[in-house]
Amino acid sequence: MLESPSSGVFICVEGIDGSGKTTHSRLLVGYLCSLGFDAVYTTEPTRYSLPGRRLRESFFAPERLPVEEEFRLFLEDRVIHLRAEVIPLLKDGKVVITDRYYFSSVAYQGSRGLDWNYILEENLKVAIVPNLVLLLDLSVDEALARISADREEGVNTFEKKENLQKVNDIYLKLAEKFPKLFHVIDVHNSIQTVQEELQTFISNFLEKR
Repeated sequence: MLESPSSGVFICVEGIDGSGKTTHSRLLVGYLCSLGFDAVYTTEPTRYSLPGRRLRESFFAPERLPVEEEFRLFLEDRVIHLRAEVIPLLKDGKVVITDRYYFSSVAYQGSRGLDWNYILEENLKVAIVPNLVLLLDLSVDEALARISADREEGVNTFEKKENLQKVNDIYLKLAEKFPKLFHVIDVHNSIQTVQEELQTFISNFLEKR
């Protein structure tokens, strides 16, 4: 595994759609900045790279991209994301919180039948390993209920119940495979309650570094 190239801290937030990754990632960045940390939010897929835009355009398309093409685009976008944002920020000593990373590829393309160990191996050839993975654990039924309530356009092609259950299962297997890297947190409670738990954990994590 490739290690982080600097004294910065690289944290990725993972979980199935509807688990609150974007909300909690942004709140954590704000919290860390209030404590005096130089924290930055990033997300995958990116909005500025060609593969990233292609992926985002496909989210609400009638049909999913072929799994091999989807995997390739995510990998290409990830390399760009690392080179353009993550690595330079880490070299500057910043705390980088990314909303999704290669674990998403393992879980989502793995749920479509691509061998998830192969996906992991291919990503580890080009990606740096984060210092911490926060896995937001939410039941699929609750996730879909939140998506339907919060989003006018409803679920996208990544968010069918059967598929999300497979995604969730792979995430939990990853947490078992990398117990020192993953911190799993139950996010069935309110945003405020979950965020308070995350802030306490992150504060302790950074103090120990």
